[in-house]
Amino acid sequence: MAGSLRGGLHLGLSGFAFWSHDVPGFQGIPSFMNSRPDSDLYIRWTQMGVFTSHLRYHGTTPREPYEYPKVASMTREWLKLRYALIPYLAQAGKQAIGSGFAVLRALIFHHEKDPICWSIDDEFYCGDAFLVAPVMQANGIRDVYLPSGEWVDFYSGEILSGGVWLKSIYSPLARMPLFVKRNSVVPVYAEPVQCTGEMKSGKVQELRFDHTYTGFSNSVLGRFIDLS
Repeated sequence: MAGSLRGGLHLGLSGFAFWSHDVPGFQGIPSFMNSRPDSDLYIRWTQMGVFTSHLRYHGTTPREPYEYPKVASMTREWLKLRYALIPYLAQAGKQAIGSGFAVLRALIFHHEKDPICWSIDDEFYCGDAFLVAPVMQANGIRDVYLPSGEWVDFYSGEILSGGVWLKSIYSPLARMPLFVKRNSVVPVYAEPVQCTGEMKSGKVQELRFDHTYTGFSNSVLGRFIDLS
């Protein structure tokens, strides 16, 4: 997972606007062709995939969510978030086509003068607004670097100042560290759907990450998505 993300960041910096990866990994060990990733890896890779341009389940053995019943309900909630973010991802995709700015961006893309960002290959921007820090370890603990600026904790709504390390953050399996640039306006689809064909453009809403945002559970998305 870490290696796949590193490759995606390099592609973005090399001019590739979009990136696809196999959730939760195409093959594994000890059996190359008959591997079955652990449930925690399945969720962690899904969480990361929600914030990439292309999310697909693919590998040497069946990777569909129903093949992982222990985490199927948790996977469903993250896929609900994926669909809710389709308007935002479409916006980022349109920007990518027009400007060449990748949907998946290394931190140095926006913070080239910050020497710390040059060495970070396990966090990324999704479009202009989201800072994503996938959990790579089974214990759910990782350090997160917040670049300069003001950030909103996606879950709590807490406002944080950047230019600092957040050390030893623990994220339960249902969550991963996720922050939004303060004052961002994110278009979302605030109703549950089974496919994009059910979406109607007139129902897209704006989710504002300013002083009015008091946490995910209190937002329009928290009404039907459970990330607790």
